[in-house]
Amino acid sequence: MELWPALFMVLIQVFTTGQMLLTKVVVDDGLSVWTLVTYRFVLGAIFVIPLAMLFEEGKLKELKLKAFIWIFTSALVGFTIPGLYYIGLGDTSPGYAINFYNIIPIATFILAVLFRKEPLNMKSLVGNIKVIGTLVCVGGTLVISLYKGKVLHLWPTNIIGYHPKQTGASFGHHHTRGTILLITSCLSLAVWYTVQAQMLKVFPYKYWSTVATCFVGSIQMATVGVVMNRDKATWQLKWNMSLLTIVYSAILNTAAKFVMISWVVTQQGPTYPSMFCAVSVVFTTVLDSLLLGHDLSVGSILGMFMILAGLYLFLWGKRKELVPDDTGEKPKDESKFHSEYSIKEAGSNV
Repeated sequence: MELWPALFMVLIQVFTTGQMLLTKVVVDDGLSVWTLVTYRFVLGAIFVIPLAMLFEEGKLKELKLKAFIWIFTSALVGFTIPGLYYIGLGDTSPGYAINFYNIIPIATFILAVLFRKEPLNMKSLVGNIKVIGTLVCVGGTLVISLYKGKVLHLWPTNIIGYHPKQTGASFGHHHTRGTILLITSCLSLAVWYTVQAQMLKVFPYKYWSTVATCFVGSIQMATVGVVMNRDKATWQLKWNMSLLTIVYSAILNTAAKFVMISWVVTQQGPTYPSMFCAVSVVFTTVLDSLLLGHDLSVGSILGMFMILAGLYLFLWGKRKELVPDDTGEKPKDESKFHSEYSIKEAGSNV
């Protein structure tokens, strides 16, 4: 039984890697980011509806105006603004962009401390470990963003002969813009966790809230897409790689990911899924270089390891906090609180 949670988490990282590589290819080929994410979340919502009807039957009628306002806000900061991540991905590379996804827990912690939503005890070992992990992770982000260093030739690259149409954006001419968009999207997702906590208090049904957020988010993203590009051809789907990417991301990286993380959290706890983030980082970095031909450098490798080291230090501290003490009440409540976060993470953009 212990094998299944680990197997599911590895599969989720494989789904994430495939999503990153496919998205990079279709965005370079000219697919609008807003078209991609709009169709993805419409399909994702459709696939989650049966779960909502099965496990939360009759709960949709409890959706009132106050809950809808929180759902609208959740869709804005959790789906629409993070759509900028894919523009940043198009400006950089999958191996570069995947690292920024791993700073989201750190950014969430920093915001929680700044707004006094989470205490910071510098007198305890756990508190110090969390701060050290945060600083190392932030340092890794700065290294990977600002320092390139020597290009490493560890293996043959671009073995499939990939040549994107948008060569300027694909190979770094908008690297600074891409980095800013990646950071913005990740900060928005960090804010999203706080919004989710408030939304779940008003409408505590994870399946129906996911369906509603997906639909509202898709409307928001479609609106932005139409404003930015009024060409009807932008929204026409054909039997090509773009359609494959949309269906893949909706089925595997939204619906299946949601179900699998929900089950894993119930079996192993809320911090368990995050412990596998290194798998997708390694898979994406290696396959991005092998298949798409993006160079690995000293700076990218050093920054990647710093981000992962800082994240694991931070997660170790969080896991220690979630271990019930003699009284047991507060950690138990906090564990349930973070479980909802981990489950909702399945519906995020990345």
